[in-house]
Amino acid sequence: MLSRITLILGGLFICGSSFAQVKPSITPTKPAPVPTPPPPPPQYNLKKTASGIQYAFVIDKPGTNKPKEGDMIRVNMRSIASNRLLYDSYQANKGKAAEFGMNKPSFQGDIAEVLAMMSVGDSLIAVVDADVIYKNTKNKRPDFIKKGDKIEYQIKLLSIKSKEQVQKEQQALMQKQIQEQMAKQKKDQEKLKLVDDKKLNDYFKKNNITPIKTASGLYYTIKKEGDGNKPQNNYMVKMNYTGQLMDGTKFDSNVDTAFGHTTPFEFKLGTGGVIKGWDEGIALLSKGSIATLYIPSGMAYGPNARPGSAANKKGIPANSPLIFDLELLDFTVPVNEDEVLKGYFKQNNVTPLKTASGLYYTITQQGTGPMAQKGQKVSMNYTGHLLDDTKFDSNVDSAFNHVQPLEFPLGEGRVIKGWDEGITFLNKGSKATFYIPSNLAYGAQSMPGSGANPKGIPSNSILVFDVELLDIK
Repeated sequence: MLSRITLILGGLFICGSSFAQVKPSITPTKPAPVPTPPPPPPQYNLKKTASGIQYAFVIDKPGTNKPKEGDMIRVNMRSIASNRLLYDSYQANKGKAAEFGMNKPSFQGDIAEVLAMMSVGDSLIAVVDADVIYKNTKNKRPDFIKKGDKIEYQIKLLSIKSKEQVQKEQQALMQKQIQEQMAKQKKDQEKLKLVDDKKLNDYFKKNNITPIKTASGLYYTIKKEGDGNKPQNNYMVKMNYTGQLMDGTKFDSNVDTAFGHTTPFEFKLGTGGVIKGWDEGIALLSKGSIATLYIPSGMAYGPNARPGSAANKKGIPANSPLIFDLELLDFTVPVNEDEVLKGYFKQNNVTPLKTASGLYYTITQQGTGPMAQKGQKVSMNYTGHLLDDTKFDSNVDSAFNHVQPLEFPLGEGRVIKGWDEGITFLNKGSKATFYIPSNLAYGAQSMPGSGANPKGIPSNSILVFDVELLDIK
């Protein structure tokens, strides 16, 4: 079968003095002995695998650790056909071994079958029908390989890494990259912080301003002190504001009619709903305070530019320190919604189940079959109301003008969080009631009303939904 075996290990060489330096002898010498011819290349008794691959071990080291699916292996490999080199891992990888993940054989004659027989340090020769290889792979068949030709593989297995070891190394590498990226970001932020601080101090000097500086690098001045306590995280605050760049360009305001929104701005403090400079700066004010915040870009929008508007086409350029004139109109202490719900349940004689997220629910009719899962399309009937029983939406009440079932993919954020979670406890035909805290509904955002419910949904509302899971697709 194998008319020529290429030997990778070993070699023939001569060492010693150059023949050109040898002087002729004066006295006759005995004739040089006839050199012994080299031994013929070794002949291997080829065996066959179950799929018909012919193979023979050149080196067969004892060992039980053999490549499994998912392992990462390193090999030196050559393939030869019709006395021509098809592939050499040393050449292809610039002097390095080939490294790849181990898979199960994908066809009869896949070389993965013999790789799975090897231990680290083994070398073997495998012979496969070329027709089989090119029929089952996307490799282009060279013109010099004819029908019926064979491909000879010479393989040495250098190392095996288990799937778990590979994952551990990848996680370590990823963690290192994350740490390096975080260190770079921190370094860049520190540089930018120094740049912003110089810009701001030049501005203060030019405009004769003497602000107070916080540890984070935020500057502020208080024009009018308010009364009483200061708001804390999760308090709802109500603000008037005007924002401008350091060149005096206004970019937004709720007291300037040019920007088209003159209602007080409300949000929950300390929850990331606004830029960091606001979350920190507003916590320094008491009710009725009027102040100016001078916010470094790292506590504003950083490298992210903000689009303009009709009133300010320039928008906010990247890495811009911002100046805000603020008035803290009011703030409210947050309500303990869990206690409110518990009082509601006691008053209405409801005994619901509670999830880790704070969602409460009751099953009023058990369905059949498996529970709905993330990614499945569900079909629902529903009626939603506030704790005071005010209906705000329904697809079974004709007053709301949409009486067809509601369909959506579950778990993809198409509905409020309380729905995405609650529906996973239902199967087809189930009826249930969800009692949804505001953080799993619309939070601090109010929702507009309609003809059937002009009140809409106020901000920070607990919602109650009667639902029926009609179908799971």
